[in-house]
Amino acid sequence: MKKCNLRRKVSSMAVSAAMVLSLIGTSSVTALAEGTMTADDCYAEGYDVNVQLEAEGAVLLKNKENCLPLAEGTKVTVLGAMSYNYVEGGTGSAGGKDDENTVMMNDAFAEAGLDVNADGWSWLEDQCGGTRNDAASDPGGAGAGGDDMFGSSAGDWTSYSTIHEFSADVYEDGKDALTADGYTDYAIVTFSRSGAEGASPSMDYDGDGSTLTGSTYLELSQEEKDLLSFCKENYGHTIVLVNSATAMELGFVDSEDYNVDACLWIGHPGEAGVVGVGTILTGRTNPSGRLVDTYAYDMTTNPTYYNTDDNRYANADNQTFYQYEEGIYVGYRYYETADAVGYFDADEFTGHEFKNGTAAGYEQVVQYPFGYGLSYTEFTEEITDSQISLKAHETNSVTVKVTNTGDVAGKNVVELYMEAPYQTDTENFGIKGVGLEKSKVVLVGFDKTDVLEPGASQEVTIEFDTDNLASFDNFGQGCYVLEKGDYKFNVQKDAHQWGEEGSENAPSATVEAALAASIIYDESGDVAEAEYAGARASDVSVAKNAMDDVTAGDGNMLDGYLSRNDIAGGMAEIMKHTSNEEPNETVSDGIAAVLALTGTDSYDYTFETYKKGEKTSITETLYAHGNNMMPFSESTPDGQDAAAVEDPLWDQTYYVIEGETTESGLPVVTAEEPADGSYHKLTCADMVNVPIDTEEGLAIWDMLASETSMAEAIEVQGNAGWKVAAVNSVDKKEEIAVDGPGEPGNGQYSGGTWFTCAVTIASTWNRDLANSQGVSYGNQCVLYGIGCAYAPAMNMHRSPFGGRNFEYYSEDGLLSGQIGGSAVAGIMSTGTNVFIKHCSLNDGDTNRGGNTTWANEQAIREIYMVPYEISIKEYGADGVMGSLNRIGMSWFHYGMYKTMMRDEWGWHGMLITDGDGAAGDVYNSPQAMLCIEGSMLSISNYINSSATVEAYGDPTEFVYARYMLHNVMRDALYQYCGSSDASEAE
Repeated sequence: MKKCNLRRKVSSMAVSAAMVLSLIGTSSVTALAEGTMTADDCYAEGYDVNVQLEAEGAVLLKNKENCLPLAEGTKVTVLGAMSYNYVEGGTGSAGGKDDENTVMMNDAFAEAGLDVNADGWSWLEDQCGGTRNDAASDPGGAGAGGDDMFGSSAGDWTSYSTIHEFSADVYEDGKDALTADGYTDYAIVTFSRSGAEGASPSMDYDGDGSTLTGSTYLELSQEEKDLLSFCKENYGHTIVLVNSATAMELGFVDSEDYNVDACLWIGHPGEAGVVGVGTILTGRTNPSGRLVDTYAYDMTTNPTYYNTDDNRYANADNQTFYQYEEGIYVGYRYYETADAVGYFDADEFTGHEFKNGTAAGYEQVVQYPFGYGLSYTEFTEEITDSQISLKAHETNSVTVKVTNTGDVAGKNVVELYMEAPYQTDTENFGIKGVGLEKSKVVLVGFDKTDVLEPGASQEVTIEFDTDNLASFDNFGQGCYVLEKGDYKFNVQKDAHQWGEEGSENAPSATVEAALAASIIYDESGDVAEAEYAGARASDVSVAKNAMDDVTAGDGNMLDGYLSRNDIAGGMAEIMKHTSNEEPNETVSDGIAAVLALTGTDSYDYTFETYKKGEKTSITETLYAHGNNMMPFSESTPDGQDAAAVEDPLWDQTYYVIEGETTESGLPVVTAEEPADGSYHKLTCADMVNVPIDTEEGLAIWDMLASETSMAEAIEVQGNAGWKVAAVNSVDKKEEIAVDGPGEPGNGQYSGGTWFTCAVTIASTWNRDLANSQGVSYGNQCVLYGIGCAYAPAMNMHRSPFGGRNFEYYSEDGLLSGQIGGSAVAGIMSTGTNVFIKHCSLNDGDTNRGGNTTWANEQAIREIYMVPYEISIKEYGADGVMGSLNRIGMSWFHYGMYKTMMRDEWGWHGMLITDGDGAAGDVYNSPQAMLCIEGSMLSISNYINSSATVEAYGDPTEFVYARYMLHNVMRDALYQYCGSSDASEAE
């Protein structure tokens, strides 16, 4: 069935980024605002962006003897059930609509110049029931994974719970059509994996009762292996398309059992990305994508494998949990560090029987490193200039000259990694005698060249702030620290190119810099010769430990966080337990007591952690169901008197004097009605250009919030599900909020673009292109009247088994933040507000609701919060959606959402829950959410509902709750006044 005959194609199909950006940029935003951009224009724009995202985001993993590109006119046979039913994107609130806009692979490849075996395609279409997603033709069966929360099940070709491929005998029966005369040189095969909200890919796909034996969902099934064997028997070359957003085990690509000569990772291409795939296959586009995750041969070598999915305590009512025992060693940070210390060659590793057997050396462990990707040409990279002072609050730069030394035009990604000194001061930093944890390398910057013709060069300059190089020393100084010693900044082709000069994995170029004295980002202290630099330049106050109770863990892990000092010992401890095992770990009596708290009861919870490098005990007061702040609390978790906050005013009237401004250009606002002259009541229309990060501007915003009523604030706080309520007193309209980020409107509107998934967008390593996707997404939101997008999503690929990895960008926080932030800026440029989600540690989907998630604060600040931090600080994100899991025991942890985001980052946007919350005596109460200045993504779940008041009392009787209601209102108004709705109201 031909779903879309490329009716939105651009003329040559070789869409250039410059062309896409010229189509989008500010011109399309202006055109839409002026009413000159039609729906068709929006959809054509979305199509063009989608194609270019895939053309730049697809990653060439293997190209034996230059199998690709294929000459135009090459005869190919397309096989595989998922070539017909390829996965456009994952399911759930980040999905889209598979409709008439879906481009079929045979059309895309033919348009790119290939001669597609028509008989073979017709046979495949018949086997698939003549239409995409025909349930009766699905060969997958029920599978071992179960259904997700959106009802995906057997017969759903996009289900995460089954692998959909025909058996060997089906292909044998179709052999005549599939091997038609002249079509046996090249077979193109697609292997697909989906993702789902509310569930994770099965770690025990074969159902043998163990995650350590058998197979997972992220390996080839026997039917898929049989298909590869069929291809080897009947075709000269096999080209594999990996249609998966999450990392898979791809060892089959190198296996002599098959004849895979080329492999192209395409992620989830959205509704039209396969057009871009076609241009790569025929060389109209030179692949320039790079991986954003590490691909291991055996996922049981990954420390996160042993602590994800369905974990429950043996006590505490079988409370669910995740333990981030790997600390900062996530993805490439683990694999590169483990290799650097020799773990993969050590007896402890080589003698261990992993799921796929034994392995020795990095080459048998990691198949494709983070940042890896091939091209049809070759590039050299050399550093031509560097300005690296490593001075606090200053910016450093490295300029790299890229030269195309091959025969084909193409783009190149420049990746800059830092090697920081380790254990130069184990007395003052980290745990005494161990030191502050550092991975072998960490990405500190990147850029992408223009298209370079053969022989052409381009210089790119990568800038990075010294402050952003610092590590968070939660076990030592309790703040950010840049440790003294020798630093290396490497230009690398991927995360593994950090070897010695002359070695196979030597960097393309390196520049070194020395830091004579450590920089401590605090006001003062007692470390001799260290420089105390105060807060980082991007912070409004010094960032200090705010999550000690979360770092302490559940009593099973404080001394079990993985350390570079002893990778082998740490991994031995981690591998003592497995995911999905019978509950056997217990929490302390204190944690069990806290989780059982109800009503207005409290508990003085004592736990152990490290301060100044030494183990110490800390006591904190916790409240109902583990929350660390409630309206009736006498003090805040950071030690402030909860009753000492300013009691806000309500129902006030302020006046704007027309024709006058302050010295800084802001409106003149007065509480007294002027006796003469022109003036009007202060409303949202007056606030569009008023800053909130200055004392003068903030005062005006507070006046605007004080014009509202407490009842209006309670409405905004408790009824923010799929909308942000109107506030009539200041002329704020109601805004519609809709799920994303797969397709604007989540597939509810006919014609919308289902974009390539976030992983493919990140794999472009192209900020401008990510921004153009945001613009196109935002334009369609404006078209539909959507004021707020629940998008983009910015959780981390902690594990390949994250159910929603398809909607998250990467395993690296910097890359995620820069690409995601660029999309944020694009969306917001259209006047559409964002709620970047799901902040934070919502990196797995099984049992996500109320799950107790434990991680150390160093990892939280250096990895998991970084995408949100970058999006807020650098790109102006005006809304954040929280997570469904607990942070430690607290549903919304004060240290994360109030201390870190509000007090340190200085953020004033609107914070909401995920689709969660309940009335009464529950862990996910609107009163708990109010205490960290947040609103409820739910319908009419108010802080003063009868059941909630019965449990905790009337919160409006407490000044802290009234103060937070005022701030919640101010945040919502601030977000609204940057939107197209507010602009139209002027």
